[in-house]
Amino acid sequence: MTTSRNGLVSLLISAYPEFRRRLAGRLGSADLANEALQDTYIRLSRAENLGEIRNPRSYILVTALNIAKNNTRPEARHLSSAEIDPLIDIPDETPDALRTLEARSELAAVERALRELAPRRRAMFLRFWVEGSGYKDLAIEFNVSERTVRHELLLANRYVHAATANFCVAELQKRLAQVSSL
Repeated sequence: MTTSRNGLVSLLISAYPEFRRRLAGRLGSADLANEALQDTYIRLSRAENLGEIRNPRSYILVTALNIAKNNTRPEARHLSSAEIDPLIDIPDETPDALRTLEARSELAAVERALRELAPRRRAMFLRFWVEGSGYKDLAIEFNVSERTVRHELLLANRYVHAATANFCVAELQKRLAQVSSL
């Protein structure tokens, strides 16, 4: 059976309520069914050569289902409202003025500790931790053994840790006092 474009469009218009009911049942939404049928109407109106169509009703229904499926794919990439709600409650972790001031104070404590290190130990520490140099590179640069480099870095780490520990403990105690007073 050959069906013309105009014949399919006429069938879609005359049997629209039936198509909408069937699509709504399959898609789970009357709105999706209406949208798919409107897109089907546009597609059929623009069609050039449809060829032989044996069952025009099935053709229209399958076309509408395919259109609905294609329309919902991009929607599936978006978050649902149930997925968005927990994200809204995520606290803003960008540093405020107080946190920025605290970070600068902590950095100043580390810088003071580094200035108190012996020059070679400080240079090794900075090259290792800031620039990412390895033990072997440091040993060659400072003309010492790798064991000496490890020992110098160990002593530097211990000193910086000890020099900043009091500061960090005082900060922690301050924060705990704020929390316990709430």
